[in-house]
Amino acid sequence: MFTKFASLLTVVGLLSSPADVAGAFRKNSIAKDLKKAKAAGASKEDLKKMKAELMDKLMTARAGGVSYDTIKEATEKGAKLDDIKAKINENNLMKYKKKGVFKKKESDLSAILFPGVSPEEYEIGAEIDMLLDTLDSKQTGLPLLYYNLPVCTPDSTKVQGRKRKNLGERLAGKSVAELTPYKIRVLENTGCQQICDEKFRARDIRHMLKLIERQYKVNVSLDGLPVQVKRSSSGTVARGYPLGARLIDEATDTTEYVYHNHIRFVIMYNEEEADPGNVRIVGFTAVPVSINHDPNKISETCAPGKPVLNRRDTLLFLNNSSDGKKPKELPVTYSYEVIWQRSDIAWTDRWDIYLLGRVDDTSAHHMSLINSIMVVVFLGCVVAVILIRSLRRDISVYNDLNVDLEDEKEETGWKLVHGDVFRPPSTYPMALAVMVGTGCQIAFSVFLTLLMSQTHLINPMMKGRALSNIIMTYVFSGTVSGYVSARIFKFTGGKNWKLNTIYTAASFPGILMALFLCLNIFLTLYGSAKSVRIFTIIAAFCLWLGVASPLVFVGSFIGFKRDPISVPTRTNQIARVVPSSDSLLSHPVANLLVGAMPFSTICIEIYFLMGAIWLHQYYFLMGYLFVITILVGITSSLLSVVMCYVRLCSEDHRWWWKSFCDSASCGFWLFLYSIWFVAFRLNLKGFMPMMVYFTYMAMISVAVALYCGAVSFLSTLWFTKTIYSTVKID
Repeated sequence: MFTKFASLLTVVGLLSSPADVAGAFRKNSIAKDLKKAKAAGASKEDLKKMKAELMDKLMTARAGGVSYDTIKEATEKGAKLDDIKAKINENNLMKYKKKGVFKKKESDLSAILFPGVSPEEYEIGAEIDMLLDTLDSKQTGLPLLYYNLPVCTPDSTKVQGRKRKNLGERLAGKSVAELTPYKIRVLENTGCQQICDEKFRARDIRHMLKLIERQYKVNVSLDGLPVQVKRSSSGTVARGYPLGARLIDEATDTTEYVYHNHIRFVIMYNEEEADPGNVRIVGFTAVPVSINHDPNKISETCAPGKPVLNRRDTLLFLNNSSDGKKPKELPVTYSYEVIWQRSDIAWTDRWDIYLLGRVDDTSAHHMSLINSIMVVVFLGCVVAVILIRSLRRDISVYNDLNVDLEDEKEETGWKLVHGDVFRPPSTYPMALAVMVGTGCQIAFSVFLTLLMSQTHLINPMMKGRALSNIIMTYVFSGTVSGYVSARIFKFTGGKNWKLNTIYTAASFPGILMALFLCLNIFLTLYGSAKSVRIFTIIAAFCLWLGVASPLVFVGSFIGFKRDPISVPTRTNQIARVVPSSDSLLSHPVANLLVGAMPFSTICIEIYFLMGAIWLHQYYFLMGYLFVITILVGITSSLLSVVMCYVRLCSEDHRWWWKSFCDSASCGFWLFLYSIWFVAFRLNLKGFMPMMVYFTYMAMISVAVALYCGAVSFLSTLWFTKTIYSTVKID
């Protein structure tokens, strides 16, 4: 009972993250410390400073997986918080670098994140291209085109970007990796260099203020390394440098906005591992600076030997001018500088910095796996009891020809509906066949994709290439959906196999394509970089129409040519009346409650997956995901078998749609969880980001529902054929 209650709590998000529960107790300890300091007469500024220090300790405790009191006691005994952070980060990185299931072996993050990728060496003095990705924000999730802003563009004599050839990156709106106007040569330090002068009109200023308010960041990369900005408070890094910053004056309760028009790039290199005369890039950092260059006196603020720093008197403000009024036009001068720093960091360890400060979530993955295994073991025991004890006794009594007549009269339940249990559903049998076939195609493509990820054929860190492989796997597995759908439809007595094939080939992909097209129109009008070009959409449509659909027809043809699925009993001409029941099992709410169990087995992994998708975090533990996906399928099948037996015992032979909906409701719980996630984990602002989020989550929820529903239906079909094949029917 406690397991079911805990599973329901996990579904609604109360136990979604184990760190949340511990964090609540730690925050109570912080509140007590602040109350004690306030009672002792601490000033408002001292309380504010104390709160910041305590929160820093809290985040350190969470990253290390220890109690807040442990960190507090260590600092009281003289330990430095920075040293504690460094030790925790080192231990967490050591855990991430260990590979294997039973015997952990030491590895490096480059081999784990990018297996098979070899380092690239650059000759001293050679020019390196810095690539621009997009301008994105966690608050909106909608990347924008950087060059649509009033910024400097690269030299027209250069090649305008590098074409990205895989379909996944094009569907994600990243068809071209554009060049930047920065000139970088290996081991050549560049002082402050002016790039260009731009003028911000009033409309541009309002747009920039909006982007800074929503915390947009510029993402550039060098040698495959995303640019990082160091956080001053924790020593960790964040990807992308901010477009600007907000300065809040608590005394006057005013907010000022500054614009970063100068970027200092710090490139770390290692020459010991490279060949003579070459270097390897092992770090890429940006320091954004706001400075109000005077075009007429540019030598005073942008001199080659003079450092450019953030100073209050030279900041470039956007929302006011020297006289306190909002400017109607603002001249902006862009500049940059490049600093090369020698480093002892090995090329294989250059990704370590991006995982610093990350919470140790290995225990959460282990708990998720253990939770899923316990649910599967519990349901497996229930099915074993049904098959070994109940069914064996019932079948032996039913097959005994010398049984007493009084005992025979008392026999009720699943044995009495043998003449109706294989009666095809009277409502939408074609829809059921199409859904089961589509779910089997999703299951096949998912398992094949995860299996290829275990053999490093698919790298989840390369999201564009991984998305391309997933799409191609789904397209070429169309034969599976056509075959299964044809077999189920023929089993239900369907004759119009052509219409069934068309529905199977066009229903789920067609719905996804229609939603994607509508969403792409809105993204184009919004000006987001996520909008896909029309030629990419045409290519995806041709792939669906020219490859996926013919394969569905091939599978459907093979399926209809096979003999119908044989059943052990004959179906009566007149359907048996299902007795009325007031139990919860006869109510549609039962389907929703049953679907909560399969979702409870994946909710923790879903938490980390959604963080990787919507919070731009790293997720590379594909082994856990592979095992959890298998356990979800087993849970759905076992649960549907148990529910089917209970319904048959109450003489309800209408198991077809109910067995599908029992586990398919897992998709409903996933969508409900996505609502909780956007409310408590994301900070999306605006209607358009919300629409994009819920559209994609609806697509994913439907896919999960079809997968679980197909597995549960086929398992129930096998179960009913198995138990009724052992019953002697006159």
